Amino acid sequence: LTNLTPATVTGGIAINALGRLPIGVYKGTAAFWDLDKAVNQPLVLVEQKYVNGILDAREPNYDLLNIAVPALDPIGTAHTGTLTVPAGEIWYVNTIIGRSAIPGAGSQIGFNWYCSMWTDRVGALGHGQPYHGVEALSAVNTAAVHFDDFHTTGPLFNQFAKDALLRLPAGTVLTAIFTTRTLATTPAAACTFEVYGFIGKILVA
Repeated sequence: LTNLTPATVTGGIAINALGRLPIGVYKGTAAFWDLDKAVNQPLVLVEQKYVNGILDAREPNYDLLNIAVPALDPIGTAHTGTLTVPAGEIWYVNTIIGRSAIPGAGSQIGFNWYCSMWTDRVGALGHGQPYHGVEALSAVNTAAVHFDDFHTTGPLFNQFAKDALLRLPAGTVLTAIFTTRTLATTPAAACTFEVYGFIGKILVA
C-alpha cells in the first residue's frame, strides 16, 4: 500500500478533472462518473424532439442538388455537387435520394454520395467515405431512383440502409457524384440529389 499514489489508484485522472466526478471505490480503484456520457451524450435523443425546420428537397443548393449530365457526355465523366449544413443548424436525415433521367440508348448513369464526417480509408477523392462501396447504376436507357434510408420504415430498407437517423452538425459536407457509364449520353440527363429529414435543436457540441 505504501507504493500507491493518487495517480495510480485513479488511473491518472486528477481529482478536479473537468467532466469527472468521483463517486467512490470500485474493485479497489477510485471510480469516476463521466459527466459527458451521463449528461451530454443523452441530449442527442432530445435534439431529435425539436423540429425546427423541414428538409424535403424543396430548396436548391440547400437540401437539393440539380446536376446535369450533358448530351454526348464521354464515358467516365463525373459530375459533382455539394451541400453544406449551414452554421447554427443540426440536421437529422432519414432519407437520401439520387435520381437520374433516361440517359439514352445503351447508356447508364452511376451514382454515389459521400459524407465529410466519415473517414475514407480506401479512396483518395477527399470527400469522406462513400455511402456505396460500389456506385449504384441505372439500368441501360432507364431513369433511376436510388433510396438510401436511415430508418427501418424506408420504402427499400435492405442491407444498405441504417437503423439510425443520420446526424449532421454544421459544416458537414455532402458530395454527390453522377458518372456517365457504358455509352455517351444522348440526350442530356437531369439528375438530382435530395435530402429528407428535419432540423433539430443543437444541444450537443
